[in-house]
Amino acid sequence: MRGMKTTSCCVWAFAAALSAAGLFGTEPAKPLDVVAVYYPHWHQYPKGDEWFGPSWKEGEWTFVKTMKSRFPGHKVFKPLPGYLNGKDPADVETEIELASGNGINVFLYDYYWYNGQKTQEEAIEQGFLKAKNRGKMKFALMWCYHERVNSFRPPYVKERKPLMNLAHTPEEFLGLIDYSITHYFNQPEYWRKDGKLFLSVYNVPYLWEKWGKDAAKVKNAFAEARRRVKAAGLGELHINGQNVCPASLLPVVEELGFDSLTDYGLNTWRVPNYRARWNAGERVFGFQELDGVLQKHWAEMRKGKLPYIPVVPTGWDATARCRNDVAFPWNGADYYPYCGTFTNAVPEVFEKYLRDAKAAAEADPKKPGAVYINAWNEYTEGCFLLPNVRGGDLMLRCVGRVFGHNPSDKLTSCTMKHWWDPKAKNGTAFTVDMPTYENLKYGPHMRQSLDVWLPARSAGGKTPVLINIHGGGWSDGDRLGGIASMWPKCRKEGIALVSISYRMVHDARDAGIKPPVKACLDDAVAAIEYVKAHADEWGIDVGRIGLTGGSAGACSSLYASLQGDCALGIRALLVHSPQTSIDPKEMKEWIPNSRYGSHAFGYGSFNDWLEHRADVLPWIEKFSPAGLLRACTAAKAPVFLYTCPALPKAGELPADPTHAGMFCVKFEEICKSRGVACRRGNDSDLFAELKK
Repeated sequence: MRGMKTTSCCVWAFAAALSAAGLFGTEPAKPLDVVAVYYPHWHQYPKGDEWFGPSWKEGEWTFVKTMKSRFPGHKVFKPLPGYLNGKDPADVETEIELASGNGINVFLYDYYWYNGQKTQEEAIEQGFLKAKNRGKMKFALMWCYHERVNSFRPPYVKERKPLMNLAHTPEEFLGLIDYSITHYFNQPEYWRKDGKLFLSVYNVPYLWEKWGKDAAKVKNAFAEARRRVKAAGLGELHINGQNVCPASLLPVVEELGFDSLTDYGLNTWRVPNYRARWNAGERVFGFQELDGVLQKHWAEMRKGKLPYIPVVPTGWDATARCRNDVAFPWNGADYYPYCGTFTNAVPEVFEKYLRDAKAAAEADPKKPGAVYINAWNEYTEGCFLLPNVRGGDLMLRCVGRVFGHNPSDKLTSCTMKHWWDPKAKNGTAFTVDMPTYENLKYGPHMRQSLDVWLPARSAGGKTPVLINIHGGGWSDGDRLGGIASMWPKCRKEGIALVSISYRMVHDARDAGIKPPVKACLDDAVAAIEYVKAHADEWGIDVGRIGLTGGSAGACSSLYASLQGDCALGIRALLVHSPQTSIDPKEMKEWIPNSRYGSHAFGYGSFNDWLEHRADVLPWIEKFSPAGLLRACTAAKAPVFLYTCPALPKAGELPADPTHAGMFCVKFEEICKSRGVACRRGNDSDLFAELKK
């Protein structure tokens, strides 16, 4: 498309330079507060029902679920733990665990107060304040000082329908203070910066304008707010101002009574020559283009008298709030949300910004004492840290690496929601021992990475290794799924554990790889080869490599062990509910109601795939485990162990044909005909094979 740039190569080079500079080390100390903006729009609330009707029963999750991919490489957001309900304490508990475990200690809630009317406060009052683990996190309010307008998939025009309007009076502000005194400021989890209750105001220039540019009015209102807080026995009030732009307003703002300043976020409007590039037709910008821009802005703001809290964006993509019937690229002015979009918001770049923000805050003699991150969960603006299907937990891990994990020897992540089961509970948080080596790169894509856990071993001794390949239909899941239970077993047995991420089908489609599953399977092989290349360094015995995985991860494990006539020398596998064939003809013969696998070969339906089988037969012969098993040298084959569901009763079809027990039955029949070891098994059986 006109005006778009391909930036993945330069991002990889940029990340490699950062790595060479030693910027990804672990730092145990966390001297700064880490404040993540929390956008409370992920639940049903009365005003939403009033404005938008039944379609708004989940808040903006409706937009996330119907978000449209707009350009090649555009990553559609899908939360790994599921569509968390912001007013459900159980879901908020998951968020608290994830955030606090990875170095974030404050949620700064967007707060909507319009002269006594409030909205979306349920996220705090029903969600956060009723969460059992709320003591692990602080919270604070950011008064969203702007008119509430309908920017939720509006027409592509400048005008926006009003929803709620501010009164623009000191009395309105003091009403917020009074309500906060009785509902929020008195909570033990309310964040106190330097001992003072923290309240942020977005955005200062608009307040200044709407209060008649009357410095005395603002200053007196702030003084009265502080008096009321103190009179309530709650101590002092720290008032933070946001988005002082242009910087020429600094001298004015400094006289209004603010205690500190920050920004909500810096997005595509800040990239060099944005306006000229927009006018030339450019709509997509590289996240790495903020490097230098961010640091320059922080330095400019630090020239003022007030402490400035540096802000780090996580990305920017408001296309989820755009109508799906408006064609991209936007052909005209940038009327929010029809504006520029960041691409390539990769962990390496984000981590560099975090480190720079930390250094800036620590070096500032005015001691701002905190770093802002925009945002924890502003999904429909592409600003988020919640683990997601496309990026896993890698962005969140960056925060922990820079500011310190809590506890320092644990990695906190979350389980995946079972998307195929609409009644299943959302995923939950868990912790696992910190990997010996974290997020090692075996390729340039951000998903081509792995974690390594090494057990204690005798001097000079080498250990077996188990390599985990996660499932999820090559379109979902994350490498830490199941590791919390798997690693303690491996550690006890003296077996190293490696868990890998890999490019998924949608990543392959972005890159034009055909068939898409090739990327997934190639990465499984590449990751194993990476482990073998580092075996001496890690004390691993390359003659005792095991593989494990479930569903698509099981299929990838089978493929990796059999490809190239068992060239990788895998000792044994334990696979769970594997697809042992990805030949649609064979699958239909084994399991008549088969319907899975077409996406892996670029087809929209199983029947379409089956109809065009002849067109992709060379690929099927190259990738299908059953076919590779028939052609391999039996003496080179590993030991195959499996778990699978029971077969259905005679005359019945499997309820879950994707994970049908017949896959295992037929694979075992082929093994026996070839003299290859194959049987049902468990972890103990696998460990026994690896320790021989």
